[in-house]
Amino acid sequence: MKNTVFRTCKVMLAAAVCCLGLALGGCGYQSDGFTTASSRAHSVLGSGDSTIKIDKVEQVTLYPWVQYHLRSVVRDEVTLRRLAKWVDSGKADYLLSVNMSGFKVRSSISNRADMTLLSNTTVSLEIVVRSGKSGAVVWRSGVVRYTDKFETVDEPSAIRDGLNEAVRRALDRMQQQF
Repeated sequence: MKNTVFRTCKVMLAAAVCCLGLALGGCGYQSDGFTTASSRAHSVLGSGDSTIKIDKVEQVTLYPWVQYHLRSVVRDEVTLRRLAKWVDSGKADYLLSVNMSGFKVRSSISNRADMTLLSNTTVSLEIVVRSGKSGAVVWRSGVVRYTDKFETVDEPSAIRDGLNEAVRRALDRMQQQF
């Protein structure tokens, strides 16, 4: 009987120590992946409370929809990363420009028996952020070049995928702290 009580106490103590260890081990961590107290990612724009709007998008393709797609992707990425608050008109703390300096897409069918479309997409772009007050350049990503091969149903899908990744990589540079 005494042995059973001792075992029960031992198991309960082990469980309490385990629970306490798990509870204390998670202190200071947040579930959204950001480390600042406001749950926003650190960037050159500050804590994420600044306002930003797209000033211009320059692109070198013959596809008229690329400009609108770039605007949409940049806006979505900045919003998802909580880098700034968007304004569509009026004054903003920062003005963002996207300059696409290079673009190439080549598509081919893999072979006679297989009708799979293979697309090789190369995108070169730069994101520039200027002060909304003075117009001075606050940050520039430098030219980001992204090349990849896509196996897709249509060429526009490969183009969109290449543009999306190039924008993500440029905005990743905005959050680098060194």
